[in-house]
Amino acid sequence: MSKTFQILSKSQEDTQNIARKTASFFHPGDIIILDGDLGAGKTHFVKGFTESYNSKDLVTSPTFSIANFYRTVEFDILHIDLYRISSIEKFKDLGITDYFDTSIVLIEWGKKFADYFDEYMLVSLESQGDNDRLITFTGNSGKIDELKNKLC
Repeated sequence: MSKTFQILSKSQEDTQNIARKTASFFHPGDIIILDGDLGAGKTHFVKGFTESYNSKDLVTSPTFSIANFYRTVEFDILHIDLYRISSIEKFKDLGITDYFDTSIVLIEWGKKFADYFDEYMLVSLESQGDNDRLITFTGNSGKIDELKNKLC
């Protein structure tokens, strides 16, 4: 059974700060699916998340490259954008799942393939006006309870 909680972000910086606090709960092998309309703040979330691990790599949306790796001292953060991928077969053919066990994986537009993953955290970002975003965390592990206690 999935559990859910929400937090309101008032700015891009706030979204990045929420992501920084979130990052410490994840380890290589973990998958986070980021959901939200264009401009909802998915890449800003990834920027904050990656900064928390002291990565010096520039975080950009991988819309055209499909996947970006951001180096940290201990492991890579794999940032994937599946907006242009139309089927699970095309996703598998990319060969990037080979890196899932050794990276923390953040997937934009991955909700359409959520059934493919055994376990993941869903982070949905919904615009509430010019700068406000309602961020909803959904998951079925004990991790979501710990995360809620830290963020709320």
